[in-house]
Amino acid sequence: MSPKHLYGLMLIIVVAWLLVVAESYIFIAVIRPLGPSIHSVVPSSVLKVILTAGLGVLWVSVMFVMDTLYTRSKRRTPTSAS
Repeated sequence: MSPKHLYGLMLIIVVAWLLVVAESYIFIAVIRPLGPSIHSVVPSSVLKVILTAGLGVLWVSVMFVMDTLYTRSKRRTPTSAS
């Protein structure tokens, strides 16, 4: 495995951890404290579920993009003939 591919894998791991930390903070500091809204069209529990699902979709989509970029860069790298 070349250093370029190793750096790509390390970048994916770092991005995944940053996403976990950032989304945990958003969930704990923003979504969880949302109180009950008395005069709202959408109840806060439904809003919490939607926002949490959105965070999950964001995490999965970023991981798919990172995987696609990694595999695309790995395919473009010429291999030595054995």
